[in-house]
Amino acid sequence: MDDDHISDLPIIILHDILSRLPEKDAARASVLSKAWAETLSTFPILSFSISKMIGMCSLTTEEEFSMIRKNFVDYVKKTLLRFHDQGLAIKELQLNVDCFDFHYMSRHVDLWLKLAAESGVEVLELCLPYRYELKEEGRLCCYVLPTGVLEAKSLKKLVLKGGIFVDQAFMKHSIKFFSLRELTLRRVLLEDEQVIEYLISRCPLIEYVTLTFCSVLKPGGAGGLLRSRAFKMKSMSMRGLLKLKGVDIIGIQEVYVDSPSLENLCYCADDFYLTCKLEFERCKNLKSLHLRHFKSTVITQKWFIELFLKFPFLESLKLDNCTMSERICISSDKLTVLMLSKCSNLKEVIIDAPNLSSCQYVGHRAPKPIISFLRSSSQLEVNVEMYFDHLDLSDLREFIQNFKPQNVLASLSLSIDQSIVDEFNPIVLQDSSPPPIIKHLNLQSVPENETLFWPVVNSLLSSCCPETISLCLHSYCCSRAFIEFLYETLVGRKENDCFCSSGSAKCWWHGLKGVKITNTSNTDGNADFKTTLDALPTWGDFDNIIFRLEL
Repeated sequence: MDDDHISDLPIIILHDILSRLPEKDAARASVLSKAWAETLSTFPILSFSISKMIGMCSLTTEEEFSMIRKNFVDYVKKTLLRFHDQGLAIKELQLNVDCFDFHYMSRHVDLWLKLAAESGVEVLELCLPYRYELKEEGRLCCYVLPTGVLEAKSLKKLVLKGGIFVDQAFMKHSIKFFSLRELTLRRVLLEDEQVIEYLISRCPLIEYVTLTFCSVLKPGGAGGLLRSRAFKMKSMSMRGLLKLKGVDIIGIQEVYVDSPSLENLCYCADDFYLTCKLEFERCKNLKSLHLRHFKSTVITQKWFIELFLKFPFLESLKLDNCTMSERICISSDKLTVLMLSKCSNLKEVIIDAPNLSSCQYVGHRAPKPIISFLRSSSQLEVNVEMYFDHLDLSDLREFIQNFKPQNVLASLSLSIDQSIVDEFNPIVLQDSSPPPIIKHLNLQSVPENETLFWPVVNSLLSSCCPETISLCLHSYCCSRAFIEFLYETLVGRKENDCFCSSGSAKCWWHGLKGVKITNTSNTDGNADFKTTLDALPTWGDFDNIIFRLEL
């Protein structure tokens, strides 16, 4: 049957179908039928990007660019006016004006935001270039957010990114964001730090706040001429927000959060600050904590003990680029997710978490800690990402064996650097005992020098026995020559070059029953190796080639 029953569905259902499609597919739907064309013309999710329009053209002159910009402005205005004049609701509006000219575009953006506010917009995202200009006379040249945005009483989510200035006029505005649930400010410029605190305090239903590298404009003297300079925010306080569930802050020196409803807290200090301060002791229902670049305070055994006592519902703990004691013990019956990434000084970790299901460790060369699990779930999988110099690969086996018990290590991702010291005199490993078994070995990068292929492969296969090995064909990751060498080694064609050919102990990979070849976009395990390798892209979106070993 050729009957189109879908087009007869109510408009609200057709809009829901479009909202679930990728943007390009949703646009193509307009050619299916008159009903679909009308559906798209009233689709309440609008996205405008001047860079996409420019990308579709081949521009060579300033006049051509100006014409494209004018066409973009006219198109956005025409669309928003149509929604406004016909009384059509705008559910979401995304404006990406990354080719922004302050003098030309400001008045247009003002009008667009006004039309959206009057059309009941619920989600508003404004993205401008991450820059602003300060003239010698101290005059600021960037887009000033109009206070009229506050008149969008229907607004549930507000995202501001780039060279947008929020001045003190907002502190004199009495209207509240009665419906706002989410607020995201990224590299926004403020006239006063208290502007953001004031705005958030006027959002009684706010649930999620994200602040990333926001700056404050402050006056300063220079040669007798009063100028303004932008400084990073130093402090932020959030109190009395009864609905607050998630806070994500980057680049603020001192942060105070007082909310019993808070469940997720992510804080990233800025290396610019020698010290940072984070207070959230009253957030007793916290479930997830993620600290990044928290180096001014050494995380000790006492810190962990107090953490789990203060926050008895904590389920997820992620520490990234933090300074830690050499030996720590993490004990919690609630913890299900744990990540330790590039934490300096760490030499031994003892984990007593019977409900832990996911553990990730990311290291960068030395030190390589001993990680033990006293009590662990049968569902626990440990995923490790490490950086090794190829001369240090002799330590890899010991590092893997230092996971207790052995069966928890599920995947190991390695980036192997090529040292310029003694690169032609590598260590060849010989060990009669079988190496530890792991589920997956991912080689993120390996040396380009072909004389190092054999010692690298020998070190890897002497250190662990993986069920699968994956590699990415790319000049920065793994060359075609290395992938072919690894395959030939696995199928036994290089046996005569192996140290075990003259000894009693044989390398485990010589006893493989078979090697199946797949890639991430094709799961056919019977594919020919050369065909699979030839099908891998060498630029753009990369697929991994996967060796599945039949042990």
